[in-house]
Amino acid sequence: MKGGLVTHLVALDALEAAGVGLGGDVTVAATVGEEDGGLGALSTVLRGYKADAALITEPTRLRLVPAHAGSLVFRLTVTGRSAHAAVRDEGVSALEKFLPLFEELRALERARNASLSHPLYDGIENKVPINVGVVHTGNWGSTVPETLIAEGRIGLIPGEELDPFKRQVADHLSSVAEGNPWLRQHPPRLEWFGGQFAPAEVAVDAPICEAVKRAHELATGEVPMVEGLTGGADMRLFIRFGDMQCVMYGAGDVNHAHAPDEHISIAELMAATKTVALLLPDWCGVAD
Repeated sequence: MKGGLVTHLVALDALEAAGVGLGGDVTVAATVGEEDGGLGALSTVLRGYKADAALITEPTRLRLVPAHAGSLVFRLTVTGRSAHAAVRDEGVSALEKFLPLFEELRALERARNASLSHPLYDGIENKVPINVGVVHTGNWGSTVPETLIAEGRIGLIPGEELDPFKRQVADHLSSVAEGNPWLRQHPPRLEWFGGQFAPAEVAVDAPICEAVKRAHELATGEVPMVEGLTGGADMRLFIRFGDMQCVMYGAGDVNHAHAPDEHISIAELMAATKTVALLLPDWCGVAD
């Protein structure tokens, strides 16, 4: 994201150095908190910053991204009953009771991938991934674990809304609990916390999409690929709360994000900066 911020700033510096005056205003918003709900972008919108369009320089590998998925973070608490390992059958392992719930989440992922369709996502094998990223259980190897807490992330595609989907997940987990005598009496607790990203999109032929395509082709000599993003992003806040058309386009590959050797290609960074420098006069016009 430092690369994305540099893309904006250097493009503006280049236009100033070339003596190109823009016919409209350009605001660069450097915001925090995107990965945990987007409070920085939301604050920008709520404080009245408004534009004809917004461009977010996420690492898209120079692809134009007019749609991004939603994502929800959940916590699942499963209750068992502790006992000494020597009399394990006197206890109820919260870990063992979690396993059918985990398998149901996997089945839900498979079913959703098979049934959901969107032109920007149909080429993606797992367009709505469900990931369990944290599991805490037990306090001693010689004790049956009495509590398990699992935290994970669930994806949605554009066209889905958060509340109906939350009910769908809850219903699937409840169906597992109803079929298990212990879980029926001790139902798992499902909570939604942290980043709650609704999906969002603009039309692939929206004016800002066409403008980015033209600028990219001028900068690189190639027509950009158009893709949907399987992750959540701040884009939804500008679209849903700011009533702005918004797209993502930038240097870098999300596969390198959150990794030990996180990096960005300088060649891509230069290409993205050229694209933005060409986009701004096209979009804003040139001052007399």
